[in-house]
Amino acid sequence: MKLQFKHVYLATIALLAIGCSKEAEEINDSEILEAPIEMRANATNFYTPPSRTVLANKVNLVTDYGVNNRDANDDTEKLNKAIKDQASSGGVVIIPKGKYYFNKIRMRSNVHLEIEKETVIYPTKGLTPARNHRIFDFASKTETKIENVSIIGKGGKFIVDVRGNSSKNIIVADVGDVDNFKIANFSIKDEKTVFASILISFTGKPGNAWPHNGIIENIDQTNAHTGYGLIQAYAADNILFNNLSCSGGVTLRLETDNLAMKTAKKGGVRKIFATNIINKNGLTPLMFSPHFMENGKVTVDGVTAIGCAYAVRVEHGFIEIFDKQNRASGDAFKNYIEGILGAGSVEIVYKRNNGRTWAARIANDFSEKAYNHPNATVNGIKPGSFKNSTVKNVKVTYKNTGAKLKQAFLPYLPCSEWSKLCKPGPTGFEYNGPSLGVTIDNTKSNNSLGNYNVNVSTSSVQGFPNNYILNVKHNTAKLCNKGVGTINSCN
Repeated sequence: MKLQFKHVYLATIALLAIGCSKEAEEINDSEILEAPIEMRANATNFYTPPSRTVLANKVNLVTDYGVNNRDANDDTEKLNKAIKDQASSGGVVIIPKGKYYFNKIRMRSNVHLEIEKETVIYPTKGLTPARNHRIFDFASKTETKIENVSIIGKGGKFIVDVRGNSSKNIIVADVGDVDNFKIANFSIKDEKTVFASILISFTGKPGNAWPHNGIIENIDQTNAHTGYGLIQAYAADNILFNNLSCSGGVTLRLETDNLAMKTAKKGGVRKIFATNIINKNGLTPLMFSPHFMENGKVTVDGVTAIGCAYAVRVEHGFIEIFDKQNRASGDAFKNYIEGILGAGSVEIVYKRNNGRTWAARIANDFSEKAYNHPNATVNGIKPGSFKNSTVKNVKVTYKNTGAKLKQAFLPYLPCSEWSKLCKPGPTGFEYNGPSLGVTIDNTKSNNSLGNYNVNVSTSSVQGFPNNYILNVKHNTAKLCNKGVGTINSCN
């Protein structure tokens, strides 16, 4: 059913200014059509700016802390000291134009970073390849809760350049146990690092220790990994995402698959608002995938997909079972689970926990049987969902090449179009080819296990050939059963 907005609610919400991203290197403004914003979100509902007293208390990282912003030395210790010094009374750390090298900058309550336009921030050189690295850390793991913090580009966007480092395990900002925050005004230059650049994290600490009340806006990213992208939200309450663009990957990934949340039986996202979410030559601008979490409502106004697989991807909640016996092969684990639930009950077997554990995803049609089964190996895991959500003003432009495609999408491309596909090399992740459509929605849009309703409405769909299926549903017949072995390798 369609989600109805209450008139009183709409009347009380004021406009937050948005615009098309001019800064993203691969986003062409001439291809993005302006659309009226009917869902209106007031910034003050999400973030309270610092007082004049706090804003007046300023220190300069270069002149007050002796940082040389022209060399390649690690500047982490000096910035962390400046933040700690300002935390006692609250204040601003000014980072003037230059270049800086950081790793795990610990944000603290009542401290605000103002980073001058065109400043370039790099991860510290020589990071350990096998470890995960955070440039900015908002109480993601062990630190106590922080409040009233921000990182904002002043006078325009600064740049975070994560290319060429010894490690690809780089997170630009890990947003954890924080309340009242803002992250805004910068560009990320990527080379398919193996995390979303901004994580909205579940920390695993006692209580509701995840982000509350914040704004993330005016950020663009180029050359994102298809399996990741700009933002992934695991756990959050009352967050506004505004003016976000990405080339490659997923711009806003609402995929709540953190295994710690499964154990803790808490987390997930609620009261999520988004405006002007853009992707070019990627998988999709916007993705819903609840896995095992029961999430709240999401309201989105303004999604633009240019040369993407789809504009909106909606995944069924599902049951994921881990191999506690650590079997030698995925096939052995699959056979074990199907011996309990029946043939065809396992959709796919894959590695989890950094490749240490086999996991089996139960096919959607077997969710009810698994959930209610007497065998403790498979029962009691409830597939996740979102509350009824709305995505409106979706704008989609077809391109005949450059979209990032998952193998599961390929059967919905007409056989006559398969010559436009190419497959990646041995280290590649995605197939490349033409845009496929507007939405792919694997839910049944009802209240059975793992199902929910995302109401999507378009304002502009351009350029698709007549034989394309623009909106793929869970029961849409496949158009082509050619095997991937018929696809040529990408040059």
